Amino acid sequence: MSPASSACLPAFTPAQTGLKAGRHTRIFFGVKAEVSRTSGEVDPLEQRAIAAVKGGDAGAYDYLVSKYMKRVVSIAWGIVRNPHDAEDLAQEAFVKAFQTIGRFKSGEPFGPWIYRIVTNLALDVMKHRQRFRHEEIQDSIPAARGDRADLPAVANELARRIDEALESLPEMQRVVARLHLVEHFDHAEIAVMMHLSEGTVRSHLSLARAKLRERLADLYGADHD
Repeated sequence: MSPASSACLPAFTPAQTGLKAGRHTRIFFGVKAEVSRTSGEVDPLEQRAIAAVKGGDAGAYDYLVSKYMKRVVSIAWGIVRNPHDAEDLAQEAFVKAFQTIGRFKSGEPFGPWIYRIVTNLALDVMKHRQRFRHEEIQDSIPAARGDRADLPAVANELARRIDEALESLPEMQRVVARLHLVEHFDHAEIAVMMHLSEGTVRSHLSLARAKLRERLADLYGADHD
């Protein structure tokens, strides 16, 4: 067992998750990722933090949490559609990654690994849910109030229609579409995260796009993809 596995587990603060009670909305388009998506880019500080954690310095894990937490919460929320569950899943993912850091291959970027962990955890939650997704979404959205500063954004008709169109998709198509169109993961990354072949990912995405075009026909240009 890695020395880090027996060290005190890291604590997470609300600020690290990027979520605030009552303010998490359904509008996800236009959200900018906190982490650079440049393929092959190596962060020397990240590599040093990983090496330190493996060596028993639990405090070095804070760098990884700070760098990736908001993105991990975003991925979880896109799948489970509940802000509180998303926070819990993100923290669970970081704890799991911390406990198994000894198995992480040195020199590799931490992002794809933590994204895969949270995606798998979120998909497990979806498999065990018994309630209708529509009811869960409505329950997770605070009732509209006149004093909400973000009310104009929440009421944005375009974002609402896009979000509802995505929610109307079958589960696997919805998850793949959100990971690709909202989170901007490529086909290969999604395939690894969801344990699918790239061909299956492309098939789900193609079907999702066709359904989105049909539902949002007035928003698409003649040949827009």
